[in-house]
Amino acid sequence: MNLTATALGVATQPLSQALQEYPQMAAPYARIHQRLAPDSGTVQMLARLGYGAQMLPSPRWTLETRLVRS
Repeated sequence: MNLTATALGVATQPLSQALQEYPQMAAPYARIHQRLAPDSGTVQMLARLGYGAQMLPSPRWTLETRLVRS
């Protein structure tokens, strides 16, 4: 989903807090599953989709700097 959204110019923001399984989140968890997966399905992830400012890619180490020769 993230790669497809990015290719289409859409930003994603994961919203996993509502899916946490602890007592304080029981009510939101139940409402989300009732609304999005009423037939005993499981919601794996929630995400917000939208358009935002274009950001530069985050820096990455090149592969050669991470290889260790033995």
